[in-house]
Parts: sequence; C-alpha cells; structure tokens
Amino acid sequence: MINLSFNRERKPIFLVKGRRKAPFSPISRNIRKYKKGHRLVSTETELLEILQPFAFEASNDDDELAFMDELSEWLVTEEICPLQFDDEPGRTYHAVVQNTIDDFEKIGSYRVGTIQFLSFYSTGESHSLALGTSFNPFTIKGKKKTPWTSRTTFTVPQSSFTLENNLGGKVVLKYNFVGGDVLEIDYDKRKVMLNGNALQVALQIQSVWFDLKPGQLQLKASHATTLSYMERFY
Repeated sequence: MINLSFNRERKPIFLVKGRRKAPFSPISRNIRKYKKGHRLVSTETELLEILQPFAFEASNDDDELAFMDELSEWLVTEEICPLQFDDEPGRTYHAVVQNTIDDFEKIGSYRVGTIQFLSFYSTGESHSLALGTSFNPFTIKGKKKTPWTSRTTFTVPQSSFTLENNLGGKVVLKYNFVGGDVLEIDYDKRKVMLNGNALQVALQIQSVWFDLKPGQLQLKASHATTLSYMERFY
C-alpha cells in the first residue's frame, strides 16, 4: 500500500486515490495599468496546497480515538517539515499541515479522511560541486533558485578566502587560516563557521551573497572547495 513520510516518520495509514495538487504553486502578479498598456511590477509565488485522502483501520472506537491522538501528535508541528510520498520518488515537499481532518468518516472497519498540506517549496536530488581556483562551468539543476553550503579544508596557510561566481556574487573572508582548518559557509543562514565556531567577523563588506539559479553558471574559490545544493522546484 502507498504511504507517506512526514517529519521523517511513517504511520500505519495508506493513501487513497484522489490526491489534489496543482503542477506548480499559484502565481500572484502585480500588474500596473497605464494609458498605453500594462506593466508587470512584481511576481509572488504562493504556497502549494496538497489534499491527500488517507485511511486507517480501527477495530473499535477506543482504537480509533487512540490513533487519532497519535495522528495529531504526528501532524501538528510548529516548524516546516519534510513530506515525501511513496509514489513521488526523489521529490520532497517542505510543508505544514493546515486546518483539520474535517471530512473524517467511518467505512466499515476503516476510517477515512483528508490531510491538507501547505508546501512552502519542494526539493529534488542533492548535488556536490568541486570548485577550483579558476572559473569552471556548472549546470545548476532544478526549476527554482536554491541556497547552498560549502566546505573547505585548508592544506596550507592562507590569509584570505574568496568564493565567487561569474555574475558578481562573492563571499570574501579575511583571516589567517592554517593547514587543517575547516571552513563551512551556509548561504541560507548567512553563517560562516571555522572548525565549528562562528567566524562572522572575517566576512568583508565587499561580499555580495548569491544564490544558485538554474542553468549554466561559473564558480571558483581561492582554495579547493566543495559546494553543495539541493534542486528546488515550484
């Protein structure tokens, strides 16, 4: 039977046919009208709604009540959690549960209802890029811009570090690195760590943080670096 994983947990339920999910998130356009026509001012992507019918078996009302309590503890979260469907391999939705299971009904020994998820974004496969000291071309996969993390292990002393793309984006650090130092940078959190400790003071004002846009891109670093990202989709 097809199931799902939410918040990295699975429960003894099975999915019923009838999942409702648009092919991509709703798009809201801000359009300004002029005498001679219209102009697109901005575009916003709304949250993707996923309605998933499901069922579970309960031999009596006590079993039903106990399992509904278990479902509540599982589905009601304060944070966005990973959601994966067995029949959508390689795709992870980062979602929360919205509303409640208000269509819940009994059909024989089965209990049937619908879970409403709101997906903030979805991801696919993970990729690691080996950056050298000269610009090299890379193909960023996915459909939407994505954050990245990097890891650099210094083999020789170095008084600075730069990670950059060919479009003007760059992260510049000034620090006396020594052999064996491990530098980690998290674009999403704007965090710089050296050997597990914060190193924000090394970040230079000329730094221009950049995300990864799908398509061709050139990247380099002043020391051999591994840059990692996950494919993102609408």
